[in-house]
Amino acid sequence: MEVSHTQVLRERGVRITPQRALIWQALSESGRHFTAEELWERVRGALPGLELSTVYRSLEALREAGLVVESRLPEGPMVYEARSAQHPHLVCGVCGRIFHPEDPRLCSRLLELLGETPEGFEIRELHVVAKGICRDCRA
Repeated sequence: MEVSHTQVLRERGVRITPQRALIWQALSESGRHFTAEELWERVRGALPGLELSTVYRSLEALREAGLVVESRLPEGPMVYEARSAQHPHLVCGVCGRIFHPEDPRLCSRLLELLGETPEGFEIRELHVVAKGICRDCRA
């Protein structure tokens, strides 16, 4: 049985508005990263009068509910994506594209290697960003 986008919001305690539902749907169905501005461009046709400030507030509410992850990647704006299994971000320094490695266990293996730090800090979430040059830009 497929869970609706609004049902996911409801289960996380997010007050459902047309704006939040549309933004969550766009993020969860796309499987990619967006800046707030890109997301606004993508959804504003469906909701005339949607302001960029509303997109930012909606993203914050979705982030607080644990549905959205925000990441500041090197030399770029904040980007947002639907929360999924932890994964590293590979950022091409030439074209700016963001890639996710195929091995979904990479972050969990990194967490295992790091374990608990000597300072007694227990790591629960890990954000890894590697900058390089993608295959297309190297060609």
